[in-house]
Amino acid sequence: MPIRAVSLDVGWTLAYPRESMWEIFAAVCRNAGARVHADDVEAFVRSIWTIGQQHAEEQLKAGAAYSDSDEEFSAQFRVLGELVFRHLGLMEQSDNLMEQFFRRFWDPEQWQLFPDAIDAVRALRARGLRIGVLSNAPSNMPRLLERLGILPHLDYTVISAVEGVRKPDKRIFLRTLQRAGSQPGETVHVGDMYVEDVLGGVTAGLTTFLIDRGPNALFPNFREAEGRNLPPERVVRTLEEFVQRLAELG
Repeated sequence: MPIRAVSLDVGWTLAYPRESMWEIFAAVCRNAGARVHADDVEAFVRSIWTIGQQHAEEQLKAGAAYSDSDEEFSAQFRVLGELVFRHLGLMEQSDNLMEQFFRRFWDPEQWQLFPDAIDAVRALRARGLRIGVLSNAPSNMPRLLERLGILPHLDYTVISAVEGVRKPDKRIFLRTLQRAGSQPGETVHVGDMYVEDVLGGVTAGLTTFLIDRGPNALFPNFREAEGRNLPPERVVRTLEEFVQRLAELG
């Protein structure tokens, strides 16, 4: 089938924080007296993340459901923060440190579009495709997209905390198909996480691409595609490259 619609992840696909998550965690921990660098925090979390992703892949294959809400979305960060703070002996200050993290990480001024984001969306729409966002994110994500100037260029938005379900759950991809008005074989999804974006989309029958933003990826020192056995043509470094690869699909 010809491609009719594309859904894009937001974080580390369309946009990224000026100060990385690991830089912020390290900074608030240093303020509390810990001697730690952003790379240390990233490596620690990545080691735990890898185990969690393996488990998530097994759960997905078993048909697991993944709910979401603003509270559940925030709780995921709190769990992550508690792991970091416990690792650094800062659990007594956990609540205060977590609030510091949230203030810095979710400051709207902290987020910016990748330079290729709007041009890529325009190029895709110029081909007659319906373009939208599919993101595991809080319910105020559309406001951020509007501030970033990309919302007017989108045909639809599918936000996990609004839908009550998150990637990699098949249901949120099916809702994306409804909003896009397309069939699975006519729809492509691109995002930066293997389980959530690639495998999640595949469970719903979509064609999927993994984007690796290098130094501006969620885990800049670790390649998400490494060890995944993905076809090289399904891994891109930029949205500009994605547009070129999509043209090859016809």
